[in-house]
Amino acid sequence: MATVQLADVYVPLTFNRRMQEAQIEQNAFLASGIAAADPVLAQQFANGGTTGELPQYNGISITEPNIGTDNPATLATPGKISSKKQIARSASRNYHWSTMDLARELAIEDPMGAITSRVGAFWATDDEKRIINSSVGVLADNIANDSSDMLKNIYSDVVVGSLTDANRISADAILDALQTLGDKKSLITVIAMHSVLHTKLQKLQLLVDNINPVTGELVSQTYLGKRVVVDDSLPVTAGTNSPKYTVALYGAGLFSFAPAPVLTPSEIDRNPLAGNGSGETILSTRTNTVFHPNGFQCIGGAWAKSAAGTYTELAAATSWDRVVDRKNVPLAFITCNG
Repeated sequence: MATVQLADVYVPLTFNRRMQEAQIEQNAFLASGIAAADPVLAQQFANGGTTGELPQYNGISITEPNIGTDNPATLATPGKISSKKQIARSASRNYHWSTMDLARELAIEDPMGAITSRVGAFWATDDEKRIINSSVGVLADNIANDSSDMLKNIYSDVVVGSLTDANRISADAILDALQTLGDKKSLITVIAMHSVLHTKLQKLQLLVDNINPVTGELVSQTYLGKRVVVDDSLPVTAGTNSPKYTVALYGAGLFSFAPAPVLTPSEIDRNPLAGNGSGETILSTRTNTVFHPNGFQCIGGAWAKSAAGTYTELAAATSWDRVVDRKNVPLAFITCNG
């Protein structure tokens, strides 16, 4: 099979378009509806900048209405609606590869597709990790500042032999987590979990498979009517005797998504002196996206001062603040044993 070099097939406009398409198509959180395109954010970031604002109107207080009288001197007092702003930030990232690893012995039918799917998958995975780490930061803020009202904790750091079903992922645990939303619990549509927990549910034969009737392929799985997303980037915290797993329960569109402009999304460069003069071709890619958890604003630390936002910064309690009532955030968590 002939060797295909990236320089033989690289067309910037085609490469950039296909890389972005693959980045979006291969993002499980976008596919499940957890993250949804937000035209307001997209418009705000279309001309550049690192910060956007989403106006957030608070709910109208549910109080007993007035009883009318025939006394013209008795005046009703109008109520009002208050508002806050959510601060969203973009994240400009880049990564670079030696094209030898990407372009060597690719299928000659569509080498560009093979390359862009690999690079797109890399950025899709990065986007997923940014969503997960933002979720971890939101949970940390919730524990620190909101009395853990979004969390059902059933974890116990005891030896594995002493664990009971009450410490493990279960229908009861999920229902209790949903109850943190009260009468808004039906807003939750997706359960994201580590593959260890997913395997346990598989062994118990509790998952419902949704099969494509045309191709016969597995499209998705559900549990208690909620779509299941499996991602090993979800936190696993080592304990003295037993690890702690974090499960996230999401509502549709919890994260607002928007692409932000990038001046040069990709380019290739030659380094003729590399390899003792053998030469090297470098593929550089860049992306800039916004994934913002609705109901929160970015605050404090380096994350609030730059467009960077590392995984560590996203996962910090000090990076987030909830600015709406609990019931207006379709998000809940479970911490449990494996």
